[in-house]
Amino acid sequence: MAQISRELILAQAREFGGDVPTAERAEELAAHLNVLIGALDQASADLAFEAEPANMARTLDELAGD
Repeated sequence: MAQISRELILAQAREFGGDVPTAERAEELAAHLNVLIGALDQASADLAFEAEPANMARTLDELAGD
């Protein structure tokens, strides 16, 4: 999976408007988001994500139960 970068955080902040974080804060946010994405990838690796929305609730319930 692609890693979130400081540049991506800054670009998205500019696009959404409002306060743009400092480069240092953007770096911190990117690092935290990458850890979170990695944990989600690892936790969901054994779950079957179905293309049909009807099964999504069950899959999310299974993930929440761990």
